[in-house]
Amino acid sequence: MATVTAQLENYSIYVLLSLRAGPGFHWGLFVPTNKPHGEVWHATNRQGGWLVEAKSTSGVPTSITLCLAFKVGTVNSANWETLRSTLGNVAGNGQPSPNTGEAFTCRVWVEDALLALHNAGVISLTQAITTIEQRAIETAETNREQVELGGRAMVWNATGFSTTA
Repeated sequence: MATVTAQLENYSIYVLLSLRAGPGFHWGLFVPTNKPHGEVWHATNRQGGWLVEAKSTSGVPTSITLCLAFKVGTVNSANWETLRSTLGNVAGNGQPSPNTGEAFTCRVWVEDALLALHNAGVISLTQAITTIEQRAIETAETNREQVELGGRAMVWNATGFSTTA
């Protein structure tokens, strides 16, 4: 089986689901630019209130908590700055989602971010956000035990959830 790094595709937009203490997953976005290096965005409340963290990293493919990375689109030089500015403008202050009214979580932030990328023309979603969420959770759950036992994350490159605009 190929390593996580080998399976990732540069300039693809991945939704990440990582293990956390208790049920559910921690959600984020990752765009490998020169794998294993890339940019990651996620909402976190580790230091008190919610905030969105955006950073360059090379650690995503080797994270021991990463359960699933699934591709939702690609980005190129023409829309890279649109992606970055769009994600930078997705609210991460703990307020309910402006799209659904749902209480803020890292998952809700990712879903709002996907909708923002769709509205900005970076990706074109072909499935409802709820469908994407359900499929991602189901797939990550099938890999949970393997990761908990020290196995590697699953990379899903053929989602059919979007097309690149």
